[in-house]
Amino acid sequence: MNIRGDYIMTARSFRVFATKEDLISIFNDFQQNNEIQYFKCGRMDDLIEISNITKEPHFGINLRGNHINNQWLVCLSGTIPIKRKNKFCLDNTFFLDQELNKETIIIDIGGIYENQALFPTEISTIWYENETSKHLYTLLKKSCKKFTHCTQNGYLIGEGAYSKREYYRFCTISIDSPSSYDLSCREQESTNL
Repeated sequence: MNIRGDYIMTARSFRVFATKEDLISIFNDFQQNNEIQYFKCGRMDDLIEISNITKEPHFGINLRGNHINNQWLVCLSGTIPIKRKNKFCLDNTFFLDQELNKETIIIDIGGIYENQALFPTEISTIWYENETSKHLYTLLKKSCKKFTHCTQNGYLIGEGAYSKREYYRFCTISIDSPSSYDLSCREQESTNL
């Protein structure tokens, strides 16, 4: 728990190693019964919004070779996110993140990097005590668990990712990190019953 000003922020996160196919199954399940919209996080001068994250051009692909890749703010449809303006930027540039958007969660979409490594997708919130944020987080975690083969060292492992465990490095930090930092995905029976 973190106390910031007059807010109490309770953070939660989990990670799932998942192929693009795993992620499509997960997010289709999540979006099936929930009206969701996604906004690109980061520094920008215009909001980038999408209603089906699986249609994002780089979905399931890691472009950077590290665990911070493709972050999106997840909220219920009809929500307009609050932009954070930096007083030192004189142009129209703003930042979009979860700090001012309590009824949201963040997804950092992982995926395959240059056909040699798999990076995890992270689902997180700093506003877990907020009812809507907690609800979104819980729903997405349930969807992830539906398509998980097993859990190893706290990481959920998707069915497709598990089948590729001999082929890809399961990178937890960076492609340049020593392989000793990778998740060693050993053979394990499915926990998805």
